Amino acid sequence: MSNSASSDETHTKHRLVTLSTTSQERRLIVICGLRQCHIAYGEPMAEPGRVPALARAAVVLQAISDTGRPMTLADLASRTGFPKSSVMGICHALTHEALLVRGVDGTYALGSHLFELASAARAHSWPIHDIGFSYPVDESFFLAEIDALHTEAGRLGARLHVHTAKESTANQSQRILEFVSAGVDLVLIEPVATDGLEEACAQARAARIPVVALGSAVSGADAVVATDNTKAGFLAGSALAKALDGRGRVAVVGGIPITANSDRIAGFLAAVAPHPGIEVVATSYGELDAKSGRRAAKEILAAHETVDGFFAANDQIAIGISGVLRGRKLSVPIVGVDGAKGAIDEIRAGGPIIATATQDPPALVRTAMDIGVALHSGAHVARRSRYLAPRLIDAHNVERYRPWG
Repeated sequence: MSNSASSDETHTKHRLVTLSTTSQERRLIVICGLRQCHIAYGEPMAEPGRVPALARAAVVLQAISDTGRPMTLADLASRTGFPKSSVMGICHALTHEALLVRGVDGTYALGSHLFELASAARAHSWPIHDIGFSYPVDESFFLAEIDALHTEAGRLGARLHVHTAKESTANQSQRILEFVSAGVDLVLIEPVATDGLEEACAQARAARIPVVALGSAVSGADAVVATDNTKAGFLAGSALAKALDGRGRVAVVGGIPITANSDRIAGFLAAVAPHPGIEVVATSYGELDAKSGRRAAKEILAAHETVDGFFAANDQIAIGISGVLRGRKLSVPIVGVDGAKGAIDEIRAGGPIIATATQDPPALVRTAMDIGVALHSGAHVARRSRYLAPRLIDAHNVERYRPWG
């Protein structure tokens, strides 16, 4: 076999094939897989021992992988040549197994379980022995990520080294340097700030140790895995605008200076912008905990006689605001981001927190680990920025949601 033929077998390509018959001409999209060509039109070619349903599912997964972006059912039907009804059934089945994930806009992307399987496959050839994780503070979301990391590390047979930066960029930078000196195989960071870690990340890169940012982008990191925080803020803002019937004076309470928080605020502002009756009368920044929320609520209520609603950058801040409002017997709606248990309990109880846009700590960790293992193995990672779709949880669907934390 020639070198060019071998190359054709090992690289995925798309070719348009025309088959002529006496009655009609059929145009077939052929997706060339790793070892053989699969016709992505109607039923796959019958082969001994081959299950057609699995072959069709593989074609759908390959199509989404090749495209490198979420796809609609119509896109997939066009790309694969399968009937739309068949594509819908395949996507529903793959979503049920977490091999695909369905976004709020109806598109489908590769799912967390697929990344987990890929990570495990790579780990067999390129084992990871030590993982370092630095995070800002002992807040419930980060603790949920740590639980998920312990699970992933155990699956890989790796040791996990966890350190809090105590909301200090200098501390976090030092921790990364210590991970590099210790010779860990992979560094994960939940950043204290978007900037300020460039030098530490550069030293990790020089030592060929991948650095993957979790939750928010970091200047200097090799990859980032986060929630679509702009979408999360937009979902929360839309819920508050609906609760206020498009009119009212609202306050925004942010967190630490990372892109995740600024993106959530930007999404919130975009959601309320079409409502001229909604006025943002106060914006406050602080930490990521309930204490910061309580402090912000007291300051805002002291400065403004009327506040009709609050947006909190995370659920712990929202819980702190809620405590102040309940203490003053004020019926003011609050929306937040995270999907944490404390916020879900309040939604079930009728407020003051009325909605939260979810994050999924285990899915974020699994995706980050998949990218980290791939980078460690030297594999090419085409998409180094992965943003997972959030969901809005409110009184209408809260009973069907299982919170983390």
